[in-house]
Amino acid sequence: MLVIGVDGGATKTEATVMDGEGQIVGKATSGSTNKNSVGKDQATMSLVAAVQDSLKAGNADMKDVQCIVLGMSGCDTPSDVDFWLSICASKFPSCKAIVENDSVIALCSGTGGRMEGIVVISGTGSIGLGISQGGSQRVRVGGMGPLLGDSGNGYSMGAAALRAAVRASDGRGPTTELLGMILDKYKVPSADGLLEIAYGKGTDVPAKFASWDEVASLAPLVVKAKREHGCSVASQILEQTAQDICELAETVAARLSCSSSDSETFTMAKVTRPNMTPSEAAARMALTQLR
Repeated sequence: MLVIGVDGGATKTEATVMDGEGQIVGKATSGSTNKNSVGKDQATMSLVAAVQDSLKAGNADMKDVQCIVLGMSGCDTPSDVDFWLSICASKFPSCKAIVENDSVIALCSGTGGRMEGIVVISGTGSIGLGISQGGSQRVRVGGMGPLLGDSGNGYSMGAAALRAAVRASDGRGPTTELLGMILDKYKVPSADGLLEIAYGKGTDVPAKFASWDEVASLAPLVVKAKREHGCSVASQILEQTAQDICELAETVAARLSCSSSDSETFTMAKVTRPNMTPSEAAARMALTQLR
């Protein structure tokens, strides 16, 4: 008996195959499965590729898979859930399928599988999720995409870097190393060369910045500009990003009516990485569905 857990992100997707004892059999990654970013067809292809490659890595067969749990970024409405359930019914008809937002499996990866606590995801996009003890209340903040105000993520950092670079180029803003770094990345001589990259040129040149993960790919340049050059503009972008991430967690806690009595103090505690990845947590969720 096998199960599969999928962590479907806007930049990459990871699938984990697990046996009935909770041992990892196979694992694989593919591209974006956020259909709001890359479209339904590409998202579906990435999902199928991750699942098939994870089975191949474990020398396993889909006919032995009894349950698959998807944790998908951009899965925000009942119609989104229905879409992915229909894809599973078509591509993986032999097993039970469960679909959640990726924030749920991210939470479970940090709690050892328990569905309670607060999680903030900051990747290409961002979202905050809180589930009360016992699971009676679930609160979500953000996760609406860049056009509807998501911040504290790779996209917002990349977009801020682009705006700062253009403002520095035409004199509206302070000088910043980000300008030269972005021009070097796209191999253009001036900010004017970013126009075609941003908006495309008919059917011959696609609009690169229409892709969320392309904009988010500029986020490491912000970190590099601050670390290697002490760039004050990059520093401001990083500080704002940190504030926005904290705001997600604080807002979730407030809406859950969390108080000091809902937490425990651990002296000498330290921050650690979760002992399982979100896709592994999704696979464990699949196991619980069969027990």
